[in-house]
Amino acid sequence: MTTTVLSSLNEEQQQAVKHHEGPLLIIAGAGTGKTTVIVEKVKHLLAENLCKPQEILALTFTEKAATEMEERIDRAMPYGYFQMWVSTFHSFADRILRAEISHIGLSPEYKLLSTAESILFFQRNLFQFELSYFRPLGNPHKFIEHMLQHFSRLKDEDITPEQYLEWASTLQPSEELLEEEIDKYQELAHAYITYEKLKIENSYMEFADLIYYVLQLFRKRPSILQKYRTQFKYILVDEFQDTNIAQYILIKLLAPPELAPNLTVVGDDSQAIYKFRGASISNILTFMKDYEQAAQITLRLNYRSYQSILDLSYKLIQNNNPDTLEYTLKISKELTASRGDQKTTSFHWFSDGGKEAEYVAEEIIRLRKEKGYAFSDFALLLRANGHSTLFQTTFSRFGIPFRFLGPGVLFKQPEIKDLLAYLYLLNDLEDSPSFYRILTMSLFKLPGEDLNQLLSFTKKISQPLFHSCKIVCSFFEPEWFKEEYEIYRPYLPLISSETRETVKGIVKTVQEQLSRSPHTPPSQLIYTFLQESGLLTQILEYATTKEEKIALNILKFLNRLKTYELDHEDTNIRTIIEFIDMNLKMGESPASSDTDAAAYDAVNILTVHASKGLEFPVVFLGNLIKGRFPSIEKSEPLPIPQDLIKELLPEGDYHLQEERRLFYVAMTRAKDLLYLSAAATYTDGKREHKISPFVIEALGEKVVAQQQNIKKEEKTQISLFDLFKQPEEIIEKKASRIKSFSYSQLESFKTCPLRYKYQYILKIPSPASHSASFGDSIHMTLQQFYLDFNLDGTLGLDHALHIYERNWIPIGYSNTAHEKRSKEEGHTMLRKYFEQLHRPEISILGVEKIFKIKVHDDVYISGKIDRIDKKGLNEVEIIDYKTGKMPDENLG
Repeated sequence: MTTTVLSSLNEEQQQAVKHHEGPLLIIAGAGTGKTTVIVEKVKHLLAENLCKPQEILALTFTEKAATEMEERIDRAMPYGYFQMWVSTFHSFADRILRAEISHIGLSPEYKLLSTAESILFFQRNLFQFELSYFRPLGNPHKFIEHMLQHFSRLKDEDITPEQYLEWASTLQPSEELLEEEIDKYQELAHAYITYEKLKIENSYMEFADLIYYVLQLFRKRPSILQKYRTQFKYILVDEFQDTNIAQYILIKLLAPPELAPNLTVVGDDSQAIYKFRGASISNILTFMKDYEQAAQITLRLNYRSYQSILDLSYKLIQNNNPDTLEYTLKISKELTASRGDQKTTSFHWFSDGGKEAEYVAEEIIRLRKEKGYAFSDFALLLRANGHSTLFQTTFSRFGIPFRFLGPGVLFKQPEIKDLLAYLYLLNDLEDSPSFYRILTMSLFKLPGEDLNQLLSFTKKISQPLFHSCKIVCSFFEPEWFKEEYEIYRPYLPLISSETRETVKGIVKTVQEQLSRSPHTPPSQLIYTFLQESGLLTQILEYATTKEEKIALNILKFLNRLKTYELDHEDTNIRTIIEFIDMNLKMGESPASSDTDAAAYDAVNILTVHASKGLEFPVVFLGNLIKGRFPSIEKSEPLPIPQDLIKELLPEGDYHLQEERRLFYVAMTRAKDLLYLSAAATYTDGKREHKISPFVIEALGEKVVAQQQNIKKEEKTQISLFDLFKQPEEIIEKKASRIKSFSYSQLESFKTCPLRYKYQYILKIPSPASHSASFGDSIHMTLQQFYLDFNLDGTLGLDHALHIYERNWIPIGYSNTAHEKRSKEEGHTMLRKYFEQLHRPEISILGVEKIFKIKVHDDVYISGKIDRIDKKGLNEVEIIDYKTGKMPDENLG
């Protein structure tokens, strides 16, 4: 590390960066530059030649944080290197398991299930479970979601199915524990065991399983644990306060306290807000007890906010004592602002929620005009997604563009609803609302009068809308006409010939797609509809950022379908609709922390949980009433038994403390201005609410009382122009990023720049390709074979063929005969490969090794090396698999 970089850090940051022997706890308050410290620490370790890049393990909690950290490290690396271990806990565990899980007899080709997929999988296997109470006859699916949450939480606490069953089997009835409750626990314990067996049989895993099975692997195979202990000379953990029990156990296995390891954990107990995900604040509170020899550094210089914001936040969080690090370690965490002080925090009280929303909208417009803020500089933070409706309506009315990242946000976009309607129609031709939505798509430009005529005709003849339209078109399309249609001739609607031709084209496309649907992936059906309707051309020729956003949503939707299809070979229209409906029920949304809040010039509306890790010049914290913030405590439907909980629980009110930390996180997101607001009534207006106690704790009773006495009854004046004002165009702000290119990307750009744009920028999912499926099947077979061969050098062709059968991808072939012919060709290829190229005496150094080579300041060539073999003392052989020409589909 250069002296210049060191000098740019404050004294505490420099101490943290230079510390490189033994464990270290960095207590990093909000806005104190913890990411900078972690990145500079990694750079320092490499610059001082204390380790190699692959000997550093850096763990974070979001993919965005991991990517940002890796990119900042990339800039400091003069040359290329094999990939550094910078990832989330789950990605790290996944990487270990893909390479090592066969050591405990499980398949590395497992598929990760989303929450929606887990529920559907449980539903399909429901009667393989011995259930009574948890499978009521009237509603057999009632407890599935709760049971899955329960099993996941047990994994977070590192409780195995066998341990749970052993505990449940020892229970005895008492005054506190009735026999009925014991039966429930035993029923759950057996269900837990059955569920794990079913997942293993189907090669499925959930996110909680990743950490769970790495722990199992390390405990059962100490040599593998030792391998990684030796490899990782330095371990850094970000957001340590958000770790759960299982994750902390994993850290302690890799970096045992008794070895005084080079372990650095960075966290802040004041920002521990993920208890609902299983996070355990006791981890950070007990770290110094576990690692008694650990050094401790507190970062207190804040680079984000003005002092008044920090002072009020600190005043609030003091109410969590004595269950805090500050109290336990006898340290000060009071932050000092590098920006100085200004009066930047205010509280506003309103008679109703409508006035509160209007005030926020007016302030945004005023500040934008007077101070020059962009829309993206504003954030409205709320305790729950459901509290945003009134603000969204008001912002739209005032013409303020906004981004709302709430549940189901992708599947609820109008353009996605159109495509879902098409799938629903293919699943059920009598689904008239879905067909009507298709007919009213702006693309088709059907006149409202003609649509009314078609609806009237449908009602008269008492037929579904699709059949009615087909009947109308049949009088002008002889191939479709049937004699029984003649009775409808007197009622035929008077529609234009243009409308009739458009409707005929839609009906024809639907009928053709319906005939293909049994053997065509749903994503391909959607893709064909986009092509034949002309919508694909339209979305690719976008002229405004609004049109671009629509295009990107459609492409994201297609990719979501394609990912599901690759993981589920039996996917059809019915199963994909089940999956989508379950996602809508569960709430599907990209996480705000994994999106760039400044990418679009629009006001950000998000929950406080989603705002973690973000910052904004102006923050509005709304709906601050008792019952909303703090929220009413909700107990887990199926809590973990107290006897099995490994977490040390605090002395105080746990829920209130967590809510207070959440309020603290919200306040410390603000850089320049912080607005706190509440209203006496919301929705029905019948009951007057009390102000959140957190507002009083932060500002004091006097300030709050003064604000409540100020008359807020004047009706906000809204002009008719404002009432019908259109939201301003959402402008995307292009951020410069490190550019990393693969060989395939460069070749694609060289061949056709437009194709490169479609494939790598817009990420348009290409139609399923039999050649890609065939190549991937062979590639995955050889990859897994050589991972297994490294463990057992006696393995040969039979094992490879077994893997090939397991990894065969049946997508993209023109028919069954074509697929069968291709699969046989793969068998032949593998036999020839083992006869001519496989050498049992080979020494394999690596399989699927990721690399990066710097070719310019921020430009990299990246890729994967299929296999690296040792040839001699100072010589290696790099191997790349190619399948060559595929069997022609016409031969099928």
